[in-house]
This record gives sequence, structure tokens and C-alpha cells, in this order.
Amino acid sequence: MPGIRGLLFVFWCLDILAICATDNTTYTPRTLSRRKRYLIFPEGSNVQLVFCLTVGTYAKENDVVMGLTAALAWELPDKVDEKVAQLLHRKSRSVMFPKIEALLQSTGLDGRACVLKALCEAAQRNPSDLGKGSLVQELLHAIFTLPRDGGRFERSEDQAYEQAHQSGQDCGHLYPTCRHSIYELEF
Repeated sequence: MPGIRGLLFVFWCLDILAICATDNTTYTPRTLSRRKRYLIFPEGSNVQLVFCLTVGTYAKENDVVMGLTAALAWELPDKVDEKVAQLLHRKSRSVMFPKIEALLQSTGLDGRACVLKALCEAAQRNPSDLGKGSLVQELLHAIFTLPRDGGRFERSEDQAYEQAHQSGQDCGHLYPTCRHSIYELEF
């Protein structure tokens, strides 16, 4: 018995020595690739951003309580198609910008000028300032920044959005009827 144990121990040591002596450090570069993955949702899904502000008073019962609500909704993708996705990105903005204009117009501002000014400012924002604003300021920046994919707005009425985003000039002088900057608003 002691001889068999000794023999097994010797074989075990030789195996370990053989494993350690083998050069398995050869590096062969391989390019790994995989298809892009996308997150898709059930048909008809959407995401909504709703901002509600309610102002009440500490007065008697049955007094006035005022509430303001603003909401945006986006359809979520239910199929994967890159070319269509790029086109829809611009199309959704060409639908959204006039709605934002109407919302601003209803508050007494020059809606068209303010949307164009926001597009102009978003394009000229210093990249080092990204992420340093409030949540609402960063959301507005994301909404008013057009992708640099070479795409264009299809309708001629929407070309002004593209021109405002690419102007590179002083946004305050281009759109003097809009008194506010999206980066100066306090939320």
C-alpha cells in the first residue's frame, strides 16, 4: 500500500509539472463580432413624461387651488429597422416641435422663436457642460439636439429647425422675441 501511494504521488507531481511546463500563453488575436441588440416593446407601448404643478393656499375651505400640467408621450419601438428608426427620429421631432411651439404660444411667448432659439442653443452648448444642468435642462438639451446622422427634415416647413440648429450664430440676436434660454430656466 505505501508503494502504491508513493507511485500515485509521483504521477500526480509529474502531471502538475507537465501542466506547468506547457506553454499555453500563445495569444491569437480574434475579432469578435455579434449582431447589435435592440430593446423592443409590445406593440402600442409608449413612455410619457408628465409635469404637474399644484399650487394651493393655507386659507379657508373651498378656496381656489390652481394646477398646471404638461405632458409629452413617445411611442416605443416594437420592431427593429435601423433605416426607419433614423427617419422616425426626425419625423417625431417634426411633430413634437410644433406642439411645443403651441404650448409656449399659449403661455404668451413667441413659441416659434423659442423653439428655434432652443435648437440653436443646444447645438452650441459646450460639451464640457453636458450633465451639469438640472434634470429638466438636460432633458431639454436632449430634445433640442438634432442627431448628426446626415438626415434632413422632409417637409419644407421643418427646414427652419435644421437651419436654426446649424446656424452657429448668436442665438439671442437671431431670435430676439424669445426672452428665455433653455439653460437659464430654473426648475
